[in-house]
Amino acid sequence: MREPLEGRVAVVIGSATGIGAATAAKLAERGARVLLADLALDAAQSRAREIIERGGQAFALQCDVVDESAVAGVIAAAVDRWGGLDILHNNAAAMQLVRGDGAVADATAEHWDETFAVNVRGQMFGCKHAIPAMLARGGGSIINTSSASGLLGDLGLSAYGAGKAAINQLTRAVAVQYGRQNIRCNAVIPGLIKVERPEGRGMTVEQRLSLREHQPAPFDGVPDDVASAVAFLAGDDARFVNGHLLVVDGGLTAHMPTYGDAMRS
Repeated sequence: MREPLEGRVAVVIGSATGIGAATAAKLAERGARVLLADLALDAAQSRAREIIERGGQAFALQCDVVDESAVAGVIAAAVDRWGGLDILHNNAAAMQLVRGDGAVADATAEHWDETFAVNVRGQMFGCKHAIPAMLARGGGSIINTSSASGLLGDLGLSAYGAGKAAINQLTRAVAVQYGRQNIRCNAVIPGLIKVERPEGRGMTVEQRLSLREHQPAPFDGVPDDVASAVAFLAGDDARFVNGHLLVVDGGLTAHMPTYGDAMRS
């Protein structure tokens, strides 16, 4: 039986660990040839070897999404190696900046700009350079990684949340501007996803426990849950889905604000 993404070429930017690594593996499992791009080259190469050992096609390149030429080079490398580009998953994020991301009155220009340079401008570069390659192919699918933090206000995560909200609008803009040329652009909105991170990166234990209290799903989300959503949006089963923000959060953003209090009573 033909795999649903057989013959497709995919680039996953931000693929060394977590959601990106799971997505690269899922796309390859469904038949796509996958270029894994990440600042952490050794880890990306390790993920690529795992895909190859399971019978898939993959290779890895280093990419710092702050550098436009690096992002352009990754897209060009996929086209040179496999003849085109069909799928882009923009997943890179500066998770090392999350713990220092507090209230707006405490924000610094340096922290704000660095967050936006990686989380927003990096995804814009991915879209910018993927679009011409997809136009040459007759279309394609771009999937951006956003966050529940881009939908709701919080006591902290001011830069991170604002950046993710910007990604939501970037997604809609690309969808509207290139939909008639058969390029779809959607975003996944993860909630609380259990990802192993180096010490000091991502949310604190206290932040995670607070979110967990407000999640109706009785189990933790894992990277493969988001990867499955990305793979759906990448394929033909989602051919009429464009400009959509697909929430993958176990119901975290679906309830009234009193949910956590009611569950404790």
